[in-house]
Amino acid sequence: MPSAEPAGAAAITVTGVEHAYGDVVALGPIDLTVPTGEFLVLVGASGCGKSTLLRLIAGFERPTTGTVLTDGGSPVPGRGAGLVFQQPRLFPWKTVGGNIELALRYAGQPADGVDRLLTRVGLPGVANRRTWQISGGQQQRVAIARALAADRPLLLLDEPFAALDALTRERLQEDLRTVSTTTGRTSVFVTHSVDEAVFLGSRVVVLSPRPGRIVLDLPIDLPRTDITPNDLRGLPEYAALRAEIGHAVRNEGASA
Repeated sequence: MPSAEPAGAAAITVTGVEHAYGDVVALGPIDLTVPTGEFLVLVGASGCGKSTLLRLIAGFERPTTGTVLTDGGSPVPGRGAGLVFQQPRLFPWKTVGGNIELALRYAGQPADGVDRLLTRVGLPGVANRRTWQISGGQQQRVAIARALAADRPLLLLDEPFAALDALTRERLQEDLRTVSTTTGRTSVFVTHSVDEAVFLGSRVVVLSPRPGRIVLDLPIDLPRTDITPNDLRGLPEYAALRAEIGHAVRNEGASA
């Protein structure tokens, strides 16, 4: 189905985008508008172009054809967006606080924001620990805190919880949902998990197998406050959305 055109100011505008690696067309054509403050989740099978689209939005690559705009201009790597990857990519020779302080300094922000950022991601009191002294889940929270260090309008996350165990993954999903609600930043999150997409997103886009095209563009109208994660997942509406998205992913995978 065609991409929806949400109302509101556009944080991201993707117009007629195709992207190829040599003779292989990985993505497109794609048309997508993401309004300010939305939490967009990209979901689909491996190789469908989710991460490619994220890199185009981040400015790490330029589309073969078409245009990508963030906040009305061409994306510049490291300037317009905070980035969180599948691995934390922390500097092991620095403390937890040192990693965040470096991000603050790079962004021109005062270093006294370290404790505030660690508290925001549920890690008060760990600034003086070495990165190898905390768990994998805690390291990924530090990576999120580092991405929030600069007051950038976009937060881009490429399967940040994929390597974690199920319990840690669910806890970090809850943390990220809280952070997203309180900061109001525009977020784009890549995942293979349909449940994760419904839990986190205010909108979910399903991409087809290569070349990735939008086959489902679905708003997620679920309560985000005053409800526990278990109660949220128990709602009939939650189950219906998960089924619809799962059906789209499975059907496109079968037709590839």
